[in-house]
Amino acid sequence: MNVQLFPDEQQLCAAKILIVDDEEADIRVLQWTLRVAKFANVRSLTDPTRTLEIFQQFQPDLLLLDLFMPKLDGFAILKQLRETMRTGDFLPVLVLTGFDTAETRSQAMAAGASDFLGKPLDCTEVMLRIRNLLQTRFLHQRALEMQKQLEARPAVRETSPPTSTGRKP
Repeated sequence: MNVQLFPDEQQLCAAKILIVDDEEADIRVLQWTLRVAKFANVRSLTDPTRTLEIFQQFQPDLLLLDLFMPKLDGFAILKQLRETMRTGDFLPVLVLTGFDTAETRSQAMAAGASDFLGKPLDCTEVMLRIRNLLQTRFLHQRALEMQKQLEARPAVRETSPPTSTGRKP
């Protein structure tokens, strides 16, 4: 049984990525970075109040999220998403913020972020983090699929053949 665990380049580039940032310039930089890396399935929004609606429609594989936005901040968005997700789901969230302090980092990770980068962004580092988070997402999904396959199999009792003395080992 030959099973490919890690996603290939085509699978990674087909991932759905949602960007939520109130700064249009930051969104453009991220879109350009993703486009150059051949990620074509990207949606973005500057109105954080629409995140849950767009999230449910688009069902992204990765969320790129600014923390400090008007009307609804990234912490509230993380809380909303975690409340709507099923137990066992794994949605990686890469927080991108200009407030790169140890306290902000700790709060974001405690609120459910998977990773954290401070602005201004280094496009190479952003892409490395995105690829790592997507690989983790796809591995998680593959593990769930394999678990379901194993659970669907009938139980098999292992029996050992008798030894030369007639006893089982």
